[in-house]
Amino acid sequence: GLWMGWERKRGKLAEYNHFLRGGAQDSFSEIVGDVESLRKVRFVITLDADTVLPPDAAPLLVGALAHPLNRAHYDKTRGRVTQGYGILQPRISVTFTSAAGSLFARLYSGHTGVDPYTTAVSDTYQDLFGEGIFTGKGLYDVDAFTAALHDSVPENTLLSHDLFEGLHARVALVSDVELVDEYPASVLAHARRQHRWIRGDWQILFWLFPFVPSRRALKRNTLPLISRWKILDNLRRSLLAPTLLVLAVAGWTILPAPRWFWTAIVITVLASQLLPVFARLLIGPRRSQSFPVFLGNLRRDTATALAQIFLSVTFLAFHAFDTAHAIVVTLVRLVTRRRLLEW
Repeated sequence: GLWMGWERKRGKLAEYNHFLRGGAQDSFSEIVGDVESLRKVRFVITLDADTVLPPDAAPLLVGALAHPLNRAHYDKTRGRVTQGYGILQPRISVTFTSAAGSLFARLYSGHTGVDPYTTAVSDTYQDLFGEGIFTGKGLYDVDAFTAALHDSVPENTLLSHDLFEGLHARVALVSDVELVDEYPASVLAHARRQHRWIRGDWQILFWLFPFVPSRRALKRNTLPLISRWKILDNLRRSLLAPTLLVLAVAGWTILPAPRWFWTAIVITVLASQLLPVFARLLIGPRRSQSFPVFLGNLRRDTATALAQIFLSVTFLAFHAFDTAHAIVVTLVRLVTRRRLLEW
C-alpha cells in the first residue's frame, strides 16, 4: 500500500545489473548523460548512504577481484558460484564522529579508524572454509552476481538479502581493505536495526530445507552445508537473549539447585566477551609495544567489556522481548505473505 521501488535495494541492484547487460532503461526515473559506456562495466561497488569509501579502497578491491585466482566460476547445474568469488566484502569499521556521538556508541563501536593494522582481523568462515559473509557493502562481479541470483528469489520475500546473495555468488573477506560506517547512537536505534536484521534472517528460514522456493516454483536446494550453517548460525544467535531470559526466570521459579547457580550461568554467558581480554593478557604485549602501553590498552578494553556486560544484563529482558517479537512476527508473515519487505 505504499511506493518504495521494486524489491527495495535488491530490486535496484537487479534492475541496474539488467541495464548494464543491455536491458531497457525504463526502470530509472532519471538518466543523465551518455550511459552507453556503462554497458561494459565489469564490477559494481555497493555502499549505503552513510558509508565512507576511503581513498584507494576501490582500486584495491577491483584488483583483487580481477586477479585470475579469484575470478568467479558459475556452475549452471548448481546455480551458484563454486570457485573464485563473485563478491568481495571489505572489513567495516566505525567513523570517529558516530563512535563519539554518545556513551552507547563509544561502548559498542569498538576500535575506530582507517588503519587495518591497529586491530587484529579474522573471520572464522573465511579462515576455515574460504568463504566470508556479505553485509551489503562491497564489490561484486556483474556477470557472476546476475547469473547466481537469476530466478532464485521469489518476489517480495527477502528483506535481508545480503547473506542470501553472498551464499549464491560466493564472498571473500578482504580484511586489509576497510570501509567506514556509522553506528547507532542509542539503544533504541540499535534495537530497531537488530529487529530488522532478525526479521531478515528468519525470512530465509526455508533455505535450510531440501527444497526451496524460487521465482517460478520449488527447486532442490543446492547450497552446501556450510552455507546452510551460516543461516542457522544467525538464527541461533537471535535466540540467545530469549533463551537466557527463560533460563533465568526458570532458575528462580521451577528449576532445582540454588537460584544463584542459574543466575551465574546466565551472567557467565553474557560475560564471554571478556575472553578476548584474557587471551591478550596471556599472550602479552606485541613486539615493539611497551608494557605500560599494553597495560593501558588492556585496562581500557576491560572497562569497556565490563560496561557492555552490565548493559547486557540490564537490557536482557528488553532485548529478549524485542527479539521474540521479531521472530514471531516473521513466522506469521511467512504464512500470510504480507509486509515481508517492511523496513
